[in-house]
This record gives sequence, structure tokens and C-alpha cells, in this order.
Amino acid sequence: MTETTSLDAVEGIPAQKRVLNSAIHIANTLAIIAENPAGVSAKVLARRLEQSLSTTYYALQTLTDVGMIEHAPTTSGLYTLGPQIAALYRGYVANRTQPERLAAVLQDLRDETRARAYLGWWKQGDLEIADTRGRRGAAELRDISAGYRGGAHALALGKVMLASIGFDRWPDYLRQPRLRRFTDHTLDTPDRLRREVLRMRAEGFATDVDEYEMGVSCVAAPVRDSAGRVIAGLGVSVSSRRFLDEREQLESAVRQAARDATRMYVDLDPLTAMVCERARA
Repeated sequence: MTETTSLDAVEGIPAQKRVLNSAIHIANTLAIIAENPAGVSAKVLARRLEQSLSTTYYALQTLTDVGMIEHAPTTSGLYTLGPQIAALYRGYVANRTQPERLAAVLQDLRDETRARAYLGWWKQGDLEIADTRGRRGAAELRDISAGYRGGAHALALGKVMLASIGFDRWPDYLRQPRLRRFTDHTLDTPDRLRREVLRMRAEGFATDVDEYEMGVSCVAAPVRDSAGRVIAGLGVSVSSRRFLDEREQLESAVRQAARDATRMYVDLDPLTAMVCERARA
């Protein structure tokens, strides 16, 4: 009869501790291989990890089986990162682009301004509202909720995003001789819109006053990544009367919120920032 040995009894180390150590060794193995794009040998790994060669080979075989690493194509006996790492990286990038990451900033902006707050970005060739945070009694834009697309020329958030891309990338509905008029104050020609966008680029924020809906005005500012590229916009909507009375305070609050959000992205390396941008294209 074969005697079953309790995991807790092996080498006197609790099972939970051993599992944790194994995970750390796997993570360190991948980190060392990542540092050596041309490949690294099992002997070098064993020496750097301070573990036996047999244990190292076992870990390498396991990682190879699941696609995390592979044999170097040019030199026998060396290991490089495998294709499954790319899948993990795509998941990481997808996580970094989720609007939920800015939920706290959006809520703080709502509370500080006592206004409805919005998060927007440029996705698949047009403005998209990614998230909103409401406040009872606050002026809000009709039909503007998470998932709304279009109307970029009539919304401060849209102008923020239009200012971040070239005119040649503007959607077709903004290339027409006459643009859709939501109100009598909507910028209704491409030339007027271009002038407004150029002004916004210089000032660093955008506004719309009665342009999407009469009696409601907005201010928005860009959120940037570590490379300085605009990846999103934050804004608020208030009554036009309040906007005229408190414009400077509202602009200051929105720009500060955008700076706070930007700080959440500055730790992204340039490659990740680029992939994040392409993921929304």
C-alpha cells in the first residue's frame, strides 16, 4: 500500500508557502527570459534563481507546454518568451483602456463641481461617451449617456477629441458643407469648427455654450498618456446661466481633474500607450 504524504509535511514547509515560492520562481523565470531577447539557458536560469538544474528544467518544460516560453529559433538550448505572453499583454492593455479606471476621478469632478460629469474618448472614428456620473438637480444633456456616439462638433468633449487628431481623420459627417445643427448656436460649417478646434488646442480646454442643447453648457479638458497624446476627455454640463457666472471655477476644476487622470497614465511605457490608442481606433 502506498503511503500518501501530506503536502504540509514535505520538507517541513507549509503547502501555501511552497505554492507561493513556486509562483515567485515562475515569475522570476519569465522576468529573466524577458531581459534576454536572444534567449537564456537553463544553467544560467538555475544559477540566477539559486535552484537546482532539474527544478529549472521542470519549470521550463511547464512554461513551454502552456506557450509562455519557447525554444530560441536560432540557438539550441536557449529559451525566449512565447506567444502566450502576447495574449496576456493584450489583456493588460484592454484593462488599461477601461473607463472604470477613471471612475474615481469622474466622481470627484462631479462632487467638486456639483454638476453632471462625463468621460469621452475617440473610438472607431468618432466621439464616444464612455461613462457619466450624475447629480440630482444638475443640468444634463439630453440623450447623452454611456455609449452615445456622434455630435462631436456640438460637444466640448467632441472638440477635445477632434483637437487631438488631424482634420483628415475627422468623420464624414464633419466633412459636409453644412453640419447638423442641434441649436441655433451649433457650429454648422467645417471652417467654423476648425477655427474653434485650433483655439481649443492653444487654450488646452474646450467649451460648448447652448450648442448641443439650449440652456445647457459644457467645459471639457484632455486626458493624456505618458507620450503626451490625448486618450480621453473629461467634462461637465451645467446650466448656461451658471456657466456664465462660474466659468473660471468650472474650467479650473475640469482641467485639474484631467491632470489627475493624466497622472494615472503617465506610468505607461510608450509601447503600451501606443497599443492602448490602437485598441480604441
